[in-house]
Amino acid sequence: MNAQPSAATLVEQSATEIARAACDRLLANDTSICERFGAEAEKLWTDHLNQRILELSAAIAADDPAMFASRLTWSRAAMQARNITPQDLHTSLNSLQAAIDEHLQADARDAALACIEQARVELSKPTKGKLASQLDAGLLQDRLALQYVQAVLAGNVFPGMQVVLDAVARGLPIEDAYLDVLLPAQQEVGRLWHLNEISICEEHLVSYTTQRVMALLSTRLPRKPDNGQTVIAGSVAGNAHDIGIRAISYLLEFEGWQTIYLGSDMPRKELPAIVETYEADLVMLSVALSSQLPATERAIQEIKSTSTRDVKILIGGNGLSQKPDYWRQIGADGHATNARDAVRLANQVVSNS
Repeated sequence: MNAQPSAATLVEQSATEIARAACDRLLANDTSICERFGAEAEKLWTDHLNQRILELSAAIAADDPAMFASRLTWSRAAMQARNITPQDLHTSLNSLQAAIDEHLQADARDAALACIEQARVELSKPTKGKLASQLDAGLLQDRLALQYVQAVLAGNVFPGMQVVLDAVARGLPIEDAYLDVLLPAQQEVGRLWHLNEISICEEHLVSYTTQRVMALLSTRLPRKPDNGQTVIAGSVAGNAHDIGIRAISYLLEFEGWQTIYLGSDMPRKELPAIVETYEADLVMLSVALSSQLPATERAIQEIKSTSTRDVKILIGGNGLSQKPDYWRQIGADGHATNARDAVRLANQVVSNS
C-alpha cells in the first residue's frame, strides 16, 4: 500500500458524509438492527461508523493497515461482550466499504479499501480468550490496586481511598502509589469495561475517585526546588481520557517543574498562545486512540510553526501502541510508553536542548 497523506486527509474530511451513507445502507439492508437497538439505532451506528472512518484515516496516514485491523478486533471483542453478534460488525463493514466506494475517489478510496480488506483477514481468525487481568494479588501494589477497585465499585468510595492513603502512611512512596497502584487500577477498570463487567457510570466512579486520591497525595510530597522548566500537559483534541497525563503532571511537579495542566480535549489552535504565555520548555500530549493521531499531528504542527520558542513536544498513550515509532513521522521530539518513561524522557529532552 502506498497511500499519500492527502488520501488520509480526504478520508477524514469525508467521515461524516460516509458514516451517514454507510448507516443508511446498513439499516436498509438489515432491518433487524432497528428492532434490536431501538430508537438509538441510527445514532449508535452512525457514531460507530464515523469512528471506524477516523481510524481508517489514521492507518492510511501511518501507511499501516494493521493499525485499523487492530482497532476492529478490539471493537469486535467489546461488542461480543455486550452480546452484539459478530455478524453486525461484518455487515457494518460491508456497508462502510460500499459507502467508501461510492463517495471517495482514486487514491483515497483504494487506500481505505486496502485497510478494510486486511481487517477482514484479521477478523476471520479465531477470537482470542477472555482478556486477563494484569494484576497479581500476590504482589503488594497489585493487591492494593485490586482492593481499591473492588471497594470503590462496591460504593465504598472513602474506604477505597483509604486503601491507598493508608499504604502511603505505612511507607509506600507516593510515586509508587501513582504508578504502581492507581494507574494499574485504572487499567483494570478499562479491562472490566471492555468485558462489559462494569458500566460507563461505574468506570466514571473509579476514575473520578482516582483523581481525588491523586490530588490528596499531591499535597503530601515535598516539591523539589524549582528547576526552571515549565511543561504544558494535557490530552489532545478528541481524547477525554486524562488520568495518565494528570499523574505525569503531578510527578513532574514533584521533580521541581512548573506544570501547566490543561486536562482533556485540548483545542490545538490555543496551544501556541499557551506555550508563549507560560514560556513553556516542553509540551506533553496524551493520545488514547489511533483515530486521534491526525489531530495530534496538527497540534504539533500548530505549535512548531507558530511558537517563537524552541519548545519540545513529547507524546504518549495507547494511540501509538500499534506503531510506537510513528512519533517521528508526525514531528514530535519523543514518545513514552508509560508514565515512568515519560518523566525520565521529559527531563532528558529538556536537558539536552
